[in-house]
Amino acid sequence: MPAAERPGVQILRCQRCGTLDAGPRLLCPKCHASALDPQEVDGAGTLLSWTVIRRAPARLKSLVPYAVCVVDLDAGVRVTGRLRSIEGGACGTRVHCVAREGAVAIFSAEV
Repeated sequence: MPAAERPGVQILRCQRCGTLDAGPRLLCPKCHASALDPQEVDGAGTLLSWTVIRRAPARLKSLVPYAVCVVDLDAGVRVTGRLRSIEGGACGTRVHCVAREGAVAIFSAEV
């Protein structure tokens, strides 16, 4: 999928100090301002960690097994999402957001 067609990742940006945060939260973690605006950033980044969920909460049972991951986005914020496939899912792998399900970003290894 070309970079221009990829979905972005929803994060929060503080209006006062510009800090980026994955959220959800009510106050900026740096300056404690309550003026946080949703912002979409590019979903490219580096896979930091992942795990496979085999026993999920009732509302997610239909997805089992699924992989949850932590990604350091190039935009400068760390987010949690789902990993589309664990194939090639070594820590340090370049990934990008390929879809979103509600507020959850779905990542896949770059090819």
